[in-house]
Amino acid sequence: MMIALRLIHILLGVFWAGAAFFVATILLPSIRAAGPAGGPVMRQIVGVRKFPVLATYAGLLTVVSGGFMYWHNIRISHGVWARSTAGMTYGIGALAAIVTMGIGGAIMAPTAKKVGELGAAMAAAGGPPNPTQAAEMQALQARLQFGTRVGAAFLCITVITMAIARYL
Repeated sequence: MMIALRLIHILLGVFWAGAAFFVATILLPSIRAAGPAGGPVMRQIVGVRKFPVLATYAGLLTVVSGGFMYWHNIRISHGVWARSTAGMTYGIGALAAIVTMGIGGAIMAPTAKKVGELGAAMAAAGGPPNPTQAAEMQALQARLQFGTRVGAAFLCITVITMAIARYL
């Protein structure tokens, strides 16, 4: 059981963190730079490929599997492991991952939904976006980029703590 949890945790965690780093540093800045031409890409990513949903499930399964492993180590050590340097370091990483999930739920998911809805409305209009739509899309993209960068920063903390904890 622990091997399966560890595999789920590591594989989905790598996907989640890697995707966050890619989206924050390459994808969203490129889409913003493309202006209205980035709209079809965002619609494909959000509306068709359902990337925000996929990333949410990857993050959720990563956190849940890690939580079970953390709980297991506390249970078999009667709490001693949680007070060890390694246990506390894993705990800091877990907390950073949970904060990232909160950022995803509070900022990124609703913003991505609004981006998709606005993009669909702009596409349905058939012409270039009006100034109000363009300004709203810019603001939504900025909010999405901010949330992604903050989430990626917290996931960076998570990755670092998970990589070093066992050696402390």
